[in-house]
Amino acid sequence: MSPGADAARPETSRAKYHATLFFLSLAVMTLAVVMHVPDEENVAFPVIDAPLPTLCAMRRLAGIDCPGCGLTRCFISLAHGAVGRAWHFNPAGLLLFAVMAAQIPFRAVQLWRIRSGKPELNAARFNWLLLGIAAALIGQWIVRLVLHFV
Repeated sequence: MSPGADAARPETSRAKYHATLFFLSLAVMTLAVVMHVPDEENVAFPVIDAPLPTLCAMRRLAGIDCPGCGLTRCFISLAHGAVGRAWHFNPAGLLLFAVMAAQIPFRAVQLWRIRSGKPELNAARFNWLLLGIAAALIGQWIVRLVLHFV
């Protein structure tokens, strides 16, 4: 194997990483635009217009919401411009939606930089944002649990 092939492997691996995150983010955002929230509890595709099953195991088994409950409905509401309704479903989802939407141009730029032979942009300083979103998810969940049992 040539030395050039070994040097290209990390670059190819990083490109696959960024491409995967790009397409996953694009798929999530596309689904959010295509789907709709017909009532307080369900989401549906427009053609089928039948509610999709609830996926939250905690809700099905224990009867209480998990920290991520409402994120799908929040994303769909935001994609349709209903910010107040999105906040109602999961307040922390507004931050997560913004991060998800930002992934599309960010990952596209990273892929362009890799293909152009330029170094990737360093986004490590934004790791605090992900920790903040996780804290917001857990914080709003605790508040909702307290209000549910009071």
